[in-house]
Amino acid sequence: MLVVTNTIKVKEGHGAALAERFGGSNGVQEMPGFVRMEVWHSAAKDGAEELKISTVWENEEAFSGWTASPAFRESHRGAGRNEAILGASLDKYELLLSRRPGE
Repeated sequence: MLVVTNTIKVKEGHGAALAERFGGSNGVQEMPGFVRMEVWHSAAKDGAEELKISTVWENEEAFSGWTASPAFRESHRGAGRNEAILGASLDKYELLLSRRPGE
């Protein structure tokens, strides 16, 4: 299992609007090996908010298939021109342990 987290820092007041973009049909949900997506939003701090977009994949190859796909390019078109975005970083994590209630 692989979790990829895209942390996007935005100007205060713009987080919820940007988060809506991830709720539409952008093709990721149809990709082989895609498990789920979660969008997390932080409260404003020092004039900025953060979104954490976490996608869970069966493996690295599945994620690479997404980033090489036409759907990925289409869904990210124009993202660099959004003046509300202050910065972004991408991190990958391999799942080593998972617990559920009662386990």
